[in-house]
Amino acid sequence: MSAPATTPAGTAPASHHGACLAWGAAAFVFAWFLVARANWWEWSLNPQYSYGLLVPILAMLLFARRWSDRPAPANPGPRGKITAFTLLAAAAAALAMLQPILLSNADWRMVPAVAGAAGVAITLCLVYLAGGTPWLGHFAFPVLFFLVAIPWPRPLENSIMSWLMLRNSALCVEALQWMGYAAKQRGNLIAIPGSLLGVEEACSGIRSLQSGIMVALAAGEFFRLTAGRRLVLVILGLGAALAGNAMRSLTLSVAACQAGAGAVGDIHDGTGLAVLAGASILVLLAGKLMARRTPRSDISLPSLSELLPRDTKPQAIRAAALAAIILLGGAWLAGESWFRWHEARAPKPAAMWELRRTGNDGNTRDVPIAERTLDILLFPETAFSEQWRDDSGWQWQAFFFRWPPGKTSVQSAFVVHDPRVCLGAAGFELDRRLPEWTAEAAGFRIPFQRYVFLDRGRPVHVFHAVVEDDGTAVGTGDDFARSARWNNVFNGRRNRGLRVLEFAVRGPSEPAEAEAAAAEWLKRRIRLEEP
Repeated sequence: MSAPATTPAGTAPASHHGACLAWGAAAFVFAWFLVARANWWEWSLNPQYSYGLLVPILAMLLFARRWSDRPAPANPGPRGKITAFTLLAAAAAALAMLQPILLSNADWRMVPAVAGAAGVAITLCLVYLAGGTPWLGHFAFPVLFFLVAIPWPRPLENSIMSWLMLRNSALCVEALQWMGYAAKQRGNLIAIPGSLLGVEEACSGIRSLQSGIMVALAAGEFFRLTAGRRLVLVILGLGAALAGNAMRSLTLSVAACQAGAGAVGDIHDGTGLAVLAGASILVLLAGKLMARRTPRSDISLPSLSELLPRDTKPQAIRAAALAAIILLGGAWLAGESWFRWHEARAPKPAAMWELRRTGNDGNTRDVPIAERTLDILLFPETAFSEQWRDDSGWQWQAFFFRWPPGKTSVQSAFVVHDPRVCLGAAGFELDRRLPEWTAEAAGFRIPFQRYVFLDRGRPVHVFHAVVEDDGTAVGTGDDFARSARWNNVFNGRRNRGLRVLEFAVRGPSEPAEAEAAAAEWLKRRIRLEEP
């Protein structure tokens, strides 16, 4: 009679081992889902970072490509294991803490940056635990490649964007004059007979710059170039992107000179895709020429067991995976419950105001808002602009936008862009900022930020109000401080509807005159919002 088959002491059954590996995979995938979720707001709504949707796919392909020639794994030492597990726990804790912050501050660039760093740290720690130092060095680049999809800090992005827009418009004006067209530069605008062209953010070159970096880094890794050749490829990609974007801006300007400003919209998107495709092809060809050898074309996918820590008991893997899932999932659910509890207890918003639209009536005319501008402003539910001249001969222009409650309400472009950014880009010079002024109209009190700009030496008085649907004023630009973001989290504030009223008057010499005229105009135009 044969003895029954037994499992050696200290060895878990294969089915038990596979279940533990599945738990580990689930925790890893869930963590990266939260990383992508933290970046999704920028990737899906900000045209400058739409390329970020491709970065995770490219990172996985580059990782799989490196798997085919991976070095022999090594066991990390005791100190290395302690360090790796400590970093794993810290990264998971940081990712968990971000969940309630994300619900009320999706536009805060700190959120995707910390989430991306946490995801990269988790992956690098697992790679190190699975294969030691040889694997960490071999797979570091594909993992770190994800960081190119992280949005840049706003001060850095705005400074580069402003510089690129200014230089782009200057080059276009110079080229147009050489071609015989009458053109003048006004800040980031190009004045041609009968029209004023704007070099907007998407045309500044910043998107081409960022996507060019992504393509150059991916091509350098694909062809396994040396560090020096990769640097050359990145420089080539940046140069191609900027040169292509300058040609694009010139093409749009010439089209406007020949066929009017309306012709720009017909070729705007097509020229942008052509620049991106041309720069990418140039970088790929250059990478192919610089490659010392033809890279291996086979891509083999790693087995899950090879990616999980070596010499670790399946029970420990399952326990760690369950702890990570409970931590991350619990933080997500707790954050959602926190905000819903506050929203259920919040009083019903009182009746709010809106700006009565006049349209083409007498001295007033509608000013069309370009679709690209509405895209940048995250497509408000209500959006219009009007210009008119009053009985005193003063020139006015007003903008009104309203976003319904939702994830893009407070996180609108006007929270981070105020008149100092927009008018500065148009060539206006900020003279001074005045104290806040509260207007009373139709029974409402509306707080305005006030500025005085100079346009060719003439004062332009600007009034700017950003108000949530419950009447709370929202700071913009530098005024939207970190403290306000933390208060949103602690007070359970999110999904508030938002409205923006901005108007400017050219003619009054003193702020008091502009204030008095604005008060009278608001009394005629502000009304109770229709249900």
